[in-house]
Amino acid sequence: MLDEPTKKTLEKEILPFLNKTARTDVKAIALEYFLGMTGTLDGRSFIAQGNVYLEGILSLTTDEHDLIIKDAFFSLTNLATDETTAWKLMNMDKFPNNGIKWLRFSISPENETADVVLSLISNLTRSYKCAEKLVQEISESDDITIEKLVLILCDLEHNKKAKMNYLGTVLMNLTQVPNIRKEITNKDRCIIQRLLPFTEYSASAIRRGGVVGAIRNCCFDSSYHEWLLSDEVDILPRLLLPLAGPEEFDEEDTEKLPDDLQYLPPDKTREPDADIRLLLIETLNQLLATKFGRETFEKKNAYVIMREYHKWEPDRKNNLAIHNVIDVLIGDEPDEGMENLQNVEIPPDIQEKFIKEDKEMEKQLIVEEDRASKSDNKT
Repeated sequence: MLDEPTKKTLEKEILPFLNKTARTDVKAIALEYFLGMTGTLDGRSFIAQGNVYLEGILSLTTDEHDLIIKDAFFSLTNLATDETTAWKLMNMDKFPNNGIKWLRFSISPENETADVVLSLISNLTRSYKCAEKLVQEISESDDITIEKLVLILCDLEHNKKAKMNYLGTVLMNLTQVPNIRKEITNKDRCIIQRLLPFTEYSASAIRRGGVVGAIRNCCFDSSYHEWLLSDEVDILPRLLLPLAGPEEFDEEDTEKLPDDLQYLPPDKTREPDADIRLLLIETLNQLLATKFGRETFEKKNAYVIMREYHKWEPDRKNNLAIHNVIDVLIGDEPDEGMENLQNVEIPPDIQEKFIKEDKEMEKQLIVEEDRASKSDNKT
């Protein structure tokens, strides 16, 4: 924690320079000092305690010098890692509607600071409350829609001065809100279909993970599942392909697979990011909640892809999630009236049993990993 003399020094000698009217050199030094403070928990807590420091940093996001603007946004990005501070930043009396202002600023085609601004918005909207706040501001704007954001995300030439990858995680965060999921899965538009190719976008794990996360969130609503799995969207191959490897299958199994999953090359690699693989598994698990989903998985022979992927997966947490998917794939169909697994209430004693089974499975995986490690060391 900062001592009182240090706090007074900051207030008297450095705070006055967090102002657009200050000389550029001293303004840059003051901002650099506070940017350094945002790298520590104590520093972030001190800055966020009142409004004076936040207001000073916020004022510099519209400075006339690009380096000052960028450092101001970097500072805010660090501060927004705290949910309470994120909410405060989106509700400042002297700086209203920051979320939509920054979103509008970030998608300007010539904006050189777009990446750091999108990183800030990504941090801001992690919580449902903040995501819902930005969604409300979007709905009240006359120039920004979710469809527009998706089009920009899918346009790799939108801004030649920035990568725009964090727009993917912003979209993922916004899909926490049911209205956004409804808009993305609107059958009369081609929104989610535009996102599907980015499940294998190799140039950026941030963009790829954001898109997969957004798709996962859209699959929370089982009413969309039949349409998503239909030929109109054909989501299943897009989810399985990143998990598929170079394994060869016999002719019977191969013919049952979707065309995109047949005869994959010998150098085919799986999704390298463990967190993104988990998002894909969770999405598949959601789609298995309905009878139509389970029938589609069986018809398209998803089991053989998951079986081989399970053998390969090195991450313990992911292996537990794969078990849940495979258990549904090979299990008996639920009784009549319980076909939608999302609507099935699991009694507390059964929940406890599942938790114990997961823990036992985790212990078993640890033992297997330990054996494999010792075997590797011997060789």
